[in-house]
Amino acid sequence: MTPFFSLLRQTDSPSPSLPRALSDEEWREVYAQSRRQALLGVMFRVVSRLPENLRPPKKLLLSWYGISEQVAAQNRRLNREAVRLTELFRRDGFRVSILKGPGVALLYPDPLARTSGDIDLWVEGTRGEILRYVEKYQPHPRVVYHNAEFFLPEGPEVEVHFTPSWMNSPISNRRLQRFFARHRSRQMDHAVNLPEDAGKIFVPDLSFNRVYILLHVYRHLFGEGIGLRQLMDYNYVLRCGFTDRERRETLRVLQSLNMLRFTGAVMYVLQCAFALPDECLLLPPDEKAGRFLMEEVMRAGNFGHFDDRIRHSERETLLSLFLSRTRRNFRFVGSYPSEALWTPVFKLWHFAWRRCHGYR
Repeated sequence: MTPFFSLLRQTDSPSPSLPRALSDEEWREVYAQSRRQALLGVMFRVVSRLPENLRPPKKLLLSWYGISEQVAAQNRRLNREAVRLTELFRRDGFRVSILKGPGVALLYPDPLARTSGDIDLWVEGTRGEILRYVEKYQPHPRVVYHNAEFFLPEGPEVEVHFTPSWMNSPISNRRLQRFFARHRSRQMDHAVNLPEDAGKIFVPDLSFNRVYILLHVYRHLFGEGIGLRQLMDYNYVLRCGFTDRERRETLRVLQSLNMLRFTGAVMYVLQCAFALPDECLLLPPDEKAGRFLMEEVMRAGNFGHFDDRIRHSERETLLSLFLSRTRRNFRFVGSYPSEALWTPVFKLWHFAWRRCHGYR
């Protein structure tokens, strides 16, 4: 096992250790992998608890500390904005639930160590009602099937969701949207308090996230690429535990979405990367599918930023981008045929749908 994974498997340990002191070159590799996977904040909490004789070189440790403080500061800003947005939308008559981000971070040993992103706001209402409200603040927003961009002065990037996600297969997508509709009201009322008295927001509960966070990982696999940061979120969702009845219900939903093989692959990665206990597995790990997924994760890095198969030039035409991404996703036909084969159909439909509605 590499030093990186040895440390990654100890993120919950109060007294992490290593079998031996690492060389400067090995520490640089651990740092580089942590950066690629957007885990610098989480990993610093591990290395800072190591015995002094096992810690990184002082210069690297100080630099790492500085970045971990930046991660914490970004989380504090994001939490304040999440509260502000929640209050704004609810004051104007919209119930909301904030997906991923601050809610999932609360499951981490240190919520401020998780690398933050933008804010995903699931808003209750029709697409037309939500868009009319968004356009009061953001004229001509960019709109896609499941969300629209939303900006407030000096605020973070925000995506206002009509629905949390989608699937390329029309049959699976219909089932998914029914699942969201059934569980929407409860997610809009599930309140949590953010760290350091930042305020109260509403976030999905664990039963919802056992499906949704896994689906989010799945979407990344077919989109920008997938990294360990997204999988760590799911690791902490599952570590909260579940009853046998809850496990069966989660698997029933995932089976209806044709996601059981992907679930088995993720179970394999979570055990290898994070030492997820057997009692927290939804089903037995699928080693073959899991090894393939792990290769994708380590090659792509966070949001696929390090995968040259996904990169594209700003001058690239929409057609060439469509063809390159379609070629890439056809590698998944053997493992996940339904989503892979429906991908080009959905993209063509989505392109036409946006043009018909005049969305830019």
